[in-house]
Amino acid sequence: MQNRKPELTDELFEDICREGFDLWTDFVARRGGLYHKLIPADHRAARGPLEQQRERAHSFVELGSGMGVITILADLMGYDAYGIEIDPELVDESCKLAERFGSRATFVEGSFVPLEYRDETELLDTDSLTLTEGADAYDELGMDFADFDLVFGFPWPGEEDWLFEMVRRHAGTQTTFLSFENREGYVLTPIDELRSQG
Repeated sequence: MQNRKPELTDELFEDICREGFDLWTDFVARRGGLYHKLIPADHRAARGPLEQQRERAHSFVELGSGMGVITILADLMGYDAYGIEIDPELVDESCKLAERFGSRATFVEGSFVPLEYRDETELLDTDSLTLTEGADAYDELGMDFADFDLVFGFPWPGEEDWLFEMVRRHAGTQTTFLSFENREGYVLTPIDELRSQG
């Protein structure tokens, strides 16, 4: 019999965010103080949109899950939560962090870019930072991109159009895209609205 997941109290929420940030700081230091110019999304501010979508969305995937904090929070809120990350060290750290906090979130190493979209680079800047090569994470999960009700992504600067187009083409009919932007914060866009913009 599996242990029950803990209730996501305010105290637990703060502990996860704080430890995730500390682990990230240590990871970046081990990499020489820089990691692909990456700035993590605001973990604390993710709670609102995750709670807002909980009644209508059951499955969650984070595209480029880093330390896994948002995926872990989604799991503890009741989602079937998955994180996809290309860096094996980050996947390992995410799994350890999830275990420490009683989360059953699933993390896989690979590319979040569906195989059939990997050659679609016309919307990317020439100095693209998203790795379109790597293991097919969806094959490892035994799922398709369209299977997720709530998809979260934080696009690199210059890759916004490319990422939104990927979601537009491959999401399911019930998917909502949760994006994070440095100026606007978190933005929820239902797939029908996203497709009407295309």
